[in-house]
Amino acid sequence: MTIQRFHDETTDQYSYLISEQGEAIAVDPSRRIGSYLEFLSDNELRLVSIVMTHTPGSFASGWAELREVTGADLYAASPLHFHGEGRFVKAGRATMIPFGDGSHLQTQQTPGFTEDSLSLLAIDKERKVHGIFTGGTLLNLGAGYPLPRPGDKNPLHGRRTYAKEEYGSIRNIITGFAPRATVFAGFGEDAHFAKMDDSTHERFNLTEAVQESPAMQPDTADRFADWLLKNAPFVPAYVAGCQINNREGYPHWAQALAPFRAFLSEEQRAELEPRHGVVDSQGGSVILTKEDSIAASSAPASAPNALPIGDEVLLIDTRNAKDFHAGHARNAINIQAEGPFALWLGAIVRPGEDFHVLFDRDDDAYRLAQAIAKIGYDPQVKGVTEWTGGLNEVSQPPLDIKKLKDDYVGKYTIVDVRPQEAAAEDTRFYGAINVPVWELRNRWKEIPQDRPIVVHCGGGYQSAIGASILRKHLPAEVVVHDLGEAIKKIKGA
Repeated sequence: MTIQRFHDETTDQYSYLISEQGEAIAVDPSRRIGSYLEFLSDNELRLVSIVMTHTPGSFASGWAELREVTGADLYAASPLHFHGEGRFVKAGRATMIPFGDGSHLQTQQTPGFTEDSLSLLAIDKERKVHGIFTGGTLLNLGAGYPLPRPGDKNPLHGRRTYAKEEYGSIRNIITGFAPRATVFAGFGEDAHFAKMDDSTHERFNLTEAVQESPAMQPDTADRFADWLLKNAPFVPAYVAGCQINNREGYPHWAQALAPFRAFLSEEQRAELEPRHGVVDSQGGSVILTKEDSIAASSAPASAPNALPIGDEVLLIDTRNAKDFHAGHARNAINIQAEGPFALWLGAIVRPGEDFHVLFDRDDDAYRLAQAIAKIGYDPQVKGVTEWTGGLNEVSQPPLDIKKLKDDYVGKYTIVDVRPQEAAAEDTRFYGAINVPVWELRNRWKEIPQDRPIVVHCGGGYQSAIGASILRKHLPAEVVVHDLGEAIKKIKGA
């Protein structure tokens, strides 16, 4: 039995192909399915099943396209919808998923991270467990923060309820699995919903986890919930969209990249072309027709120099903050391409909300297209423009940092856009107003307009977003400064 790991760096998500004797099973495929298809083809493997350990809210999955191309059966604890040939099996306790020479995956219900979370055991015909796949439930030296559950209408339920449920799954179910087996988790240490301590790898031994993981140490569900929910991250807006759209399946990868077609290299455009040499569930070769390819990538690309303006248009300007502050459109929000772009795009832009993208470097186009697709926002992209100058409606005036440090009280309105906990523990300016950046589009009216405004965070990335949001909404005469990386020179108040 072979277990092949695939890492999506955008969301720090892990997926797997488990294979034996010419047959394979995919676990939690990410949006870009090309890597799986290449591996299947190179190793002459037939994909027989796709298994979802949960309905993803933290990333957009490519299960629908992978199933369509390969004809594989689909397994999940909650219904996933698709048209055409194929079979969906609702997985529960001890569902057997066969492959290879007498091997199978066995599912176990381990709710907590999500209501429909499953763990999987890869077992050969000799009953040896080759791997345990825990999705977002048990991670290396940690666990996954519970995702929201829109369908849970019980007013007494919340993250703490789900955390305690996750404790029961880890302590009462997962710890009873084969103790020497290797655990393959669904997230790395940089994933937004991962609670981990100094972890460097997704793969670990269950015996070691029982002895060393902080997720295993609390002796009660309440203590586990205290540990897990301390400094729990905010829930980006895109999660709600993923929870809905992952049930229906996302459009093909080629269609997701199509708005950026005019800016992609020849090699990158190959991902818009028909697929060749893909081994399907019948052992043959699936080749999309030219007509299918055109239909799958028919979304228009903007003219290179068409920069949309107007209050009703949401423009995401991905240039670096320095260039943005030198001059930008008033309707632009600055979410820099260099950095955790997908997370913050998905935090600021709402699911279903149309937006345009502005970039200024050729090597950014493909990276941005992928990041947008991997949180499922590609249907919302209504245009892509390459920056060529002009339309400098707003620029940031100079800010005297020394003067600000020495005499800011009553002279400036300081807006701290960090999370509430960080702002409280490490106050940089006495009297600063704390509005987390992901709430600022809804709470900008709370900011006084009677003096210049200085926006700061902890490193400069979020403050660039926050300052641009305020400039977009506040009257032109209100001066808004982004303190940016200069915040590192300001000691705590």
